[in-house]
Formats: sequence, C-alpha cells, structure tokens
Amino acid sequence: MTDCRVRLYVSCVRLVALLLVAAPAVLSAQSLQGTLLRADSVPAAGVIVVASRGARDSVLARTITNGNGRYALDVSAGAVRLRALRIGHRPVLIGEFTVAAGARRDTRTVLPNDPIVLATVTTEASSSCRQTGTAGVNVATVFEEARKALLSTTLKSGDGDPLSRLSVYGQARTMGNRPVGDLELEFKEGVTVKPFQSLRPDSLAKVGYMETDLASHTYYAPDADVLLSETFAASHCLGLTDGKGERAGWIGLTFRPQQFKRNFVDVSGTLWLDRASNELRRMEFKYEGLPIALQRLDAGGVVEFTRLPDGIWFVNRWELLMPRITLPPAPPRAAGMFVRGGEVWWIKRGRDLLYTNGRTEPPPPTRTVAKAPVDSTPEEAPCTPATPGGAAGLLLGAVLDERGAPLADVIVTVEWQQNYGTAGGGQITWQTQGLSTVSLRDGTFAICGVPSARLLTLTAQYGTRKAPRVTVRMAEKERTARVDIRFGGVRADAPAKGAVVRVRDGNGAPIAHALVEVEGGRGRVADDSGRVFLEAAPDSLRLQVRRIGLKPFVGRVGRTARTGEFDVVLSPTAQTLAAVTVTERGMRTPLERTGFYDRVQRAQRGAFNGEFVTPEELESRQGARTTDLFQGRRFVFPNRTRGLSPQFYLMGRGGCKMTVYIDGQLVRPEGQRGSIRSGASDATGIVPIDDIVNVSQVAAIEIYATAANAPGELVPLAGSAQQGACGIVAIWTGARH
Repeated sequence: MTDCRVRLYVSCVRLVALLLVAAPAVLSAQSLQGTLLRADSVPAAGVIVVASRGARDSVLARTITNGNGRYALDVSAGAVRLRALRIGHRPVLIGEFTVAAGARRDTRTVLPNDPIVLATVTTEASSSCRQTGTAGVNVATVFEEARKALLSTTLKSGDGDPLSRLSVYGQARTMGNRPVGDLELEFKEGVTVKPFQSLRPDSLAKVGYMETDLASHTYYAPDADVLLSETFAASHCLGLTDGKGERAGWIGLTFRPQQFKRNFVDVSGTLWLDRASNELRRMEFKYEGLPIALQRLDAGGVVEFTRLPDGIWFVNRWELLMPRITLPPAPPRAAGMFVRGGEVWWIKRGRDLLYTNGRTEPPPPTRTVAKAPVDSTPEEAPCTPATPGGAAGLLLGAVLDERGAPLADVIVTVEWQQNYGTAGGGQITWQTQGLSTVSLRDGTFAICGVPSARLLTLTAQYGTRKAPRVTVRMAEKERTARVDIRFGGVRADAPAKGAVVRVRDGNGAPIAHALVEVEGGRGRVADDSGRVFLEAAPDSLRLQVRRIGLKPFVGRVGRTARTGEFDVVLSPTAQTLAAVTVTERGMRTPLERTGFYDRVQRAQRGAFNGEFVTPEELESRQGARTTDLFQGRRFVFPNRTRGLSPQFYLMGRGGCKMTVYIDGQLVRPEGQRGSIRSGASDATGIVPIDDIVNVSQVAAIEIYATAANAPGELVPLAGSAQQGACGIVAIWTGARH
C-alpha cells in the first residue's frame, strides 16, 4: 500500500536564525514610520501598510501595525506612495513622499470610518469564468477582503512573532473515514504563527497538487502565498455563494480550475468570510482531476483562520484527507484514507496568553510517537443549557497572580457575536452576548452556556487592573474548554490597585446595577456581583449609591480591613415581609432583557464609548419633556424647528441629526409640523421625540457619538448610507424597576 504524505513544513526556531542574519542589512535603509488611529482615536491594530512606487504601483515593502497602531518600513530612496489596507474598510492613502537617502519620516494618520458592506448574493457562482457588471464588482470586493486577511498571515508587526505551540498529527482511516490504528501526535514550539507552507505557486502550476512516483503519492495544500499569487488567480474562476445553516451570516468566495488538464490534479473550494466583520474564517477545498479510482473519495482539506485583538492573523487548525491506493502490479484501487493535520494550542507574548484552544495537552509520550484514543466517548460536560437547544459549553479555568498563587474575586467575562441578520439597505446586524462570573477563593471559575465553534473573547478584571484579552476557539465537537489567566504585577496577598465598591442588601446579597457616584463625579453601574471598579485608591470615599426600590445611600465610606473594599448596604423602602431565601435570580428585568445593562458593562470595560441614563438618574431628574433629559449631555443636544408650532429633535456634535431607536425599533424621520410636504427624506425630516414618547414612560437611554462607537446590535438597520454617521440614541420605555 502506498505511502501518503503532505508537504507541511513547520518553521519555528529556524525563522529566528533567518531574522538575526537579515537584521544588520537594513540599518542604512530609509525608514517610513507612523501611527494609525481609528476615527474614535483608538490605535488601529492589524492594518496592512503598503509602500509602492511608479505608475504600475510596484510594491516596495509591506508590514502590519502592532497593538499600538505603529508601523515601520524600510524602503529605497525616491518617490513612495503609502497606503493602508484595513479589513472591512476601503483603502486609505496615507501620503505620497519623496524619501531622501538616510532619511526617516514619521506620520500620524486617522483612518476614516468608511466600511465595506459585502453585497447579498442573489445568484450562486455561475458556470461562466468571467464575471461582469455588478456580479463582477461583488466578486472583486469579496476577493479583496479575503486577500487582506491572507496577506496579514504572512506579515510581522513591530511587536515581533509571539511564541506558539502547535501539534501535528496523522492517522490511517477506512474508506468510511473511521480510524485505523493509533493517532501519531507530535508537538512543536517556536516563534511563528505560520504553521505550514506549500510549494511555490509557479511550481504547483506546473506539477499540480499531487505528485506520483513508484512508491508514493505526495499531496499539496494551497497556503496563503499560493492563494495570493497571480498564477492561482489566472488559472481559477471565482464566484460567490451564500452561507446557510451553520454558516449563516457568512459569504463564500468560490474558486475552481479554469480548465481541467489530463493527468493534472488541481483544487476547487470556497473561502468563507464573516459578513459582519469581513474577516476570513475558513477555507474548504477538494482535489480535482484525481485518477478514476480515487475520484469518488472525499479527498480535500479544511483550513481555519483566526484573528487576535492585536491584529495577529494565523491558521489555527488545518486538516487534509488523502486517499491511499494499492501498489503495482495490482490494478490501482482505493485502499483507504490518510488524514494529516495540525492545530495551534496556544500563543503567548512574554507571559501573556493571547490565544488558546481551551484543551489540556496530553502527557508527554513515553516514546517517539504518542498514542491517543480515537474512538473514546467524550466526557459529558456538567453544564445544562439555560433554554432548550441552547449552548451547553463549559468554560473552566483558574486566575493566578504573578507568582502563580490563586487570585480570588476576579470578574471573568466571556463575549461572542451571534444572531446575524440583514436589514434594509444591506446593513448587517448582530448581537454581542456575554456571560460573567467571579473567581472563587482558590482562583477557579466556571462559566456555563458558552457556544462551541465560535470565537470567544475572555477578559478578566481585578480591582481596576485588567488582564490581556484572550481569544478562545472551542472546537465544534468539544463541550469543555479550559483557560488559565495570569495577572502580571499583581500579588494575591496585596490589595488590588484602585477602589472596589461592593453594594449589598441587609442579608449580604449583591445588588446588581446600582448607580454609584463618587464625589459628585460621573456615575458607574454595578455589575451582576454588585461591584464597581474605580481608578482612585484613597482610604475613604464619599459615595452616593442609588437603586430603585431601595433607600439611597449618601455618605463617606472607609475600606474594610479584611478585603480592602468599600462596602455599601442599601435597605428596602418597602415594608419588610417574611424572610425568603433566594438562591438565584430567576427573572431578568425588562432592561436586562433588552441588553441595556450588558452594554453598560461593556462600555465601562472600554468596548465602546457611550453615555447611559439609568433609571436611578431618571428618578432624580425632573423634566417636562423627553428632550429635557438630553440637556447637558456630551454627545447630543436638543434643537427646535422654526415656526408657530416648534418641535424638538436631537442633534449630534457635528450638527447632524441623530438616529433614534425606541424600544429597539428604528424611528423614521418625518416632515415638520405645518410643512406642506406630506413626507420627508432622512436628510430633511426630523424625529419629534416629544410627540412620540412621554417623559414619564422613559426607563433608560443610551447615547453614542457615532455609529462606529456603538455596539453592533444598534447599528442602523435601514436608510441612507449616512444614517448613523452622526450618532445613535436608543430610548427604552416601560417600568424602571
């Protein structure tokens, strides 16, 4: 039976030597450096910066910005054109410069918020290779977004390559893809996030994706360099397809050979992109032109892509399934399959964990090839879905201080995106979901209800200190993942920096979502555990704490000797009834169900910039009209129409009209009172809030300066392209309790 191989070269320590040798050669080169910022002044990480020259825009150098938005390029002297390629946004010209010999130029650029919305696929990929008109434009747009992501996997930022650990495995399979024999497993570790590479594109164009000799068949898989090559683009037809089922919310860029050659093995497949973020998620491909005896087999592969918060792109998992055939002189026939693949287990920079697959590495093998069971039944995760058919994944872990000691009372939060949809105007919407818990005395935590096969972002906060974000990808068939979090510069036996205010009732139970104000400053809302984290760290604080249904607290509070926190106890305003033991909050308030408090907590953690008017603030603030509640706000102010019957509407800081939601529904602008026009466009109409909502009906308000600063679930669902560019106001009505 023939040997089956695949060219997967793991390049780890070897890359370090190459970098050390190459470094001195660029010291005398001209340097272009700079910082890229998003429209909200946040550093733009993971943006490709390209230096080119000449009428044909010949590329001189490329790089990618680091976590601080910084980039540096060494180029030859002369005219240089510098562009920024940001996934999900249109290209931006940074500038055109003439660089003198030995010169160094440093620029600072704010990238405009000019998103690219991937078009809805109305027809599947056509049989024609050349796409024209609107179809051609749509294919080109999706291809360019996929190309940015693929290019990002080949570049290094100024932060350098992080340390990664990956596994490579192989196993024989039956024709039905059932395991035969042991799983060969090998772990490798090094400073690269490019786990494999294929043959050069021009070589593949000549010999194909399978080579045959008397003893073996060698299969090749297309890597980023191949997919980015002009050779591949010239020899393959591109089209679009819409994601369905588990791929709902994705759009696929299909590729297939332009022509099928005799005795030449090629590839066809799909590059899947996430519509909401334009990010590359997965590549699936199969071999075309295999010998007749192998054509009925499902031979091909899958490659998964992941992007970290600091802009690092990498292949986190790959797998190839290759057929085996009998040796001569017997007639060729399929004799089984062979699988070869790999997976990145974790990525670190220094002591900070950036990514993990959430699994526990098996113990070291006792011999060269490790054995692992391949047909064992996975252990049932001790997690019951909150709703029938809901997510049942369990995220476990421990929080440790800088010495490895357990760290208690750390708030651990996991977030993900779901419920993708398409509304009028082609706008893509989604919801950000999250779950939180608090680490126990031994530092352990458990979060139940986490979805699998989805990118998860894990954050942890101890006092006012935050651990680096960790990206977690739980495999589709896994139900449990483990992530250990380490806080650098923190010791468990020392009080947390900053101030922690804990709000409780008379029985010691936490009071969620209480409004806490310090020395008359801006209020902050307590999380589910009744905690508020403040940057200040004095010995005492003057606090004002309010929660509807409880007596307000106003006074000075000192730190408790045992925990170093500031404890505030609120008592009920109603008559005390018989004692009731509550083990869990079984019903969420209306504002919790709408996600109001979830967005408040995310904003306080820095996910986006918004202003929130809580029920407690509304109770203490008087107003005759709903627009009175917007007086003195940072991002919005009331304006009035002219005439005998004026109406009030909301304006943003740039002098444009705010987009308004009421109870999650987008409110269409209408003509002004007394106008002879029966209707109004988005540009000329207004939203007369006082005519729509009575001030006594308002339960809470959210205000965002621009749509770029707003959470995805509140991005405008319909209307003109400019809608939401000014800002967004979300008004929630109903009971304030």
